[in-house]
Amino acid sequence: MRDFLLHSAAVLLALIALSANSGAQTSTPASSKPGAQAQVPDLSGDWGAPLGGGGGGFIISDRGEKKTGTPQDDTPYQPWALAKLNSERPESGPHATFENTTDPRIKYCDPIGVPRIYLVPTQFRFVQTADIVYILYQYGPTWRPILMGRPHRQDPDPTWWGDSVGKYEGDTLVVDSIGFNDKTWLDHVGRPHSDEMHLVEKFKRINHDTLQLDLIFDDPKAYTKPWAGQKNLQVAARRLRRCVRLLHVGVRALSEECHRPRSGS
Repeated sequence: MRDFLLHSAAVLLALIALSANSGAQTSTPASSKPGAQAQVPDLSGDWGAPLGGGGGGFIISDRGEKKTGTPQDDTPYQPWALAKLNSERPESGPHATFENTTDPRIKYCDPIGVPRIYLVPTQFRFVQTADIVYILYQYGPTWRPILMGRPHRQDPDPTWWGDSVGKYEGDTLVVDSIGFNDKTWLDHVGRPHSDEMHLVEKFKRINHDTLQLDLIFDDPKAYTKPWAGQKNLQVAARRLRRCVRLLHVGVRALSEECHRPRSGS
């Protein structure tokens, strides 16, 4: 317990640093176990959803979420889950609106939960230690401890973030979570889940600038079978470069509009 509290204090200090200096890079993770360094993938960096990347969810076959809730949506909903999805008033998808929203993070100021937090335009980073991997989120700010190489607690109390344990599979960090409540959305379009959701997150750095997040949702109350999702995340420096490019495009378009001859002039 004492070690966990010391770890937690260090993480909270790092979280404050992330909020104050979101562009900073973390160093290659170290391990206190001899020979473990080579087995731990380097996930250092400040990561976030690509700027201007679009999409309010993780559906592989529908990146823009234009088919959400329609007959073309191949998500294996239970009937009540599909009805609930189509009754929501989300910020993205075919029924996007900001009027009279039913989004729990806006309507009730509830925590955004996981995995939806990976869709917001803020950053997160990993703090990798031998026994615990912490994920520090600029949004909130908040953080999650991932206990490495341990089983789940017996009958964990339901929370917005669940009970998470992890392991490394080669160059991939695998996070296994249960113990969720049913108060969050999975994404920005309003897909629901139940308190029986079992979520697996797989983080793999596929190149220096890109972190691939693969998701497996197993929730028999809300979905007829397990289904997969995916999101590519970018390191902060690349996101900044993209932001500058988008800004240049916008300025050029505005300049052309201002200098275009007006009819009748």
